[in-house]
Amino acid sequence: MVTMVDEIFDRTYQSARADLNDGLRVLFSGIGRAVGDSLKVLHRIEWSAPWEAPTKPARRV
Repeated sequence: MVTMVDEIFDRTYQSARADLNDGLRVLFSGIGRAVGDSLKVLHRIEWSAPWEAPTKPARRV
């Protein structure tokens, strides 16, 4: 009887642990993506030269 309870507990624990790990992976990958995107934007703001921007052709009326 005790062995069966231990096996059920172990299966439940392993399943919950796998769910927790998946949730943490999703959370940290989302945070990492957001931080990376914001750093790319900051880099572009700091290091982009205004004279390198493509010029727009004059609009004819």
